[in-house]
Amino acid sequence: MEKQRTIHVKGTGTASVPPDYITLTLELEAKNKDYGHAMRIGAQQVEMLQEAVKEVGFSVDDLKTVNFAVDSEYENEEYKEGGSTKYRRVFVGYKCRHHLRLSFNMDTERLADVMSAIGDSLAKPEISIAFTVKDTQKVRDMILQSAAEDAKRKATILCKASGVELGDLLRIEYSWNELHIEHSFDMDLTCCEEEKLSAGSYDFHPDDIEAGDTVDFLWEIR
Repeated sequence: MEKQRTIHVKGTGTASVPPDYITLTLELEAKNKDYGHAMRIGAQQVEMLQEAVKEVGFSVDDLKTVNFAVDSEYENEEYKEGGSTKYRRVFVGYKCRHHLRLSFNMDTERLADVMSAIGDSLAKPEISIAFTVKDTQKVRDMILQSAAEDAKRKATILCKASGVELGDLLRIEYSWNELHIEHSFDMDLTCCEEEKLSAGSYDFHPDDIEAGDTVDFLWEIR
C-alpha cells in the first residue's frame, strides 16, 4: 500500500484591535509588629481606596478583592559567636497585602479622574493599568481565522512550487493557550506624596492591541 503523502504547515494568525476596556490592579501593603494593628491598617487602606473611587462615580462593589494575604516577615540578623560571624532569622512583623481590581469601559477621561482620586488618597497603592478588550473571544476568532488563511496560503504556494496538488485537510492541532490581549504598565504613587495630582496630570493614549497565535494544519498532497 502506497504511503499517504502529506504536508504539514504552521499557520500564524494576528489581530490588531483598539482597546475598549480598562482594568486597574491596586496593590496595598501594610506592615506592623502586631498582627491586629497590621490588619487594621490594611482595612483602613482599603476604606481609603473605596472612598476615592466613590468620589468619581464608582460604587464600593466595583472595587473587587482578588487576593488577600497576611505573612510573617523575617530578616537575617548578623551576630558574633566564638570569633565567627553567624546569622539568625529575626521576626520583624506582619505584612498584610490586598490586591484589588477596578474595571470599566474605555474612557481615558474617567481613567484620569480615577488616577487623580487615588493619587490624592493616603492609601498610595502600587497600580498596574491594563488596556484590553472586553470580548476576548471575538479577538481569538479573528486570530484563528487569520491563522487558517495563512496556513492555506502557504500550503498552496508550496504545493504549486513542488508540482503537486493540495488535497483534503486531514488534521488541525491547536493548543488553546490563554491569549495575552492587553497593554499594561505599572505606576507607583508613593513618589507623589508631596505633590497633589490633578486629573490633567494623566494623559493616556493607548495604541491598538496586537495579538497572535499559531495553529498546525496537515493536508494530504496528490
